Amino acid sequence: MLHLPYTGMVLGFVLLGAAVAPSFSWTLLDGTLLAYFLGLGIGAHFLDQIPGMGSRYVTCWPTWALWVVGFVTLIVAVTLGIVGSLLFVGPLMLPLVGAQALCAIGYPLASWFRGAFHRDSVFALSWGSLPFLISFYAQTHTMSVGSLLLAAIFGGIALLEIHLSRISRRLRLQTRSRRDSTDTRSDQGFPSFRGVDLALEILSFGTIFLSLSVFAIRAGFMA
Repeated sequence: MLHLPYTGMVLGFVLLGAAVAPSFSWTLLDGTLLAYFLGLGIGAHFLDQIPGMGSRYVTCWPTWALWVVGFVTLIVAVTLGIVGSLLFVGPLMLPLVGAQALCAIGYPLASWFRGAFHRDSVFALSWGSLPFLISFYAQTHTMSVGSLLLAAIFGGIALLEIHLSRISRRLRLQTRSRRDSTDTRSDQGFPSFRGVDLALEILSFGTIFLSLSVFAIRAGFMA
């Protein structure tokens, strides 16, 4: 349910936002990590599994539980963002929190908004650019050209991730369909999902390890 490699990528972007800041607060970083783990790692993933909304592939959870867990964790995450903005950062961060909340709700609950937010651009913004920008802004109370460029790069990484994931899923379904077919049981001559899965694993785990390494170096300099 949590898609740990993808959730780890989002938390990695949060770490990188703090790592490139001139100085950072552990309290703000911990709060931002918790908010993203709850809001995207849990909330958005649970809402994505609601029948008729996103991609239904986990069937062991009842629908009411998906609604409750999804919205409760999102509400807690948004509350953390609002409280952190008002008490520690400033009200100018509230639009960023609002944009992230809208993406976290609008992307998985596609039918509510007639697909207006179920777009690759929204995914790139929500799962790549905003986690970094919000983390960076929380620490610095400002943005820079460099931070915007990095946010665009991380949005591109998130976009590549979702495209590879879709290709892998499509190839899996095609492979399963061929294996279940009565007239052929051979995958020879057809593209395999294994190569795409390997690229997806390298992208996701590489991003996680990169963020941990950069942050470890940064934290070491501040020790």
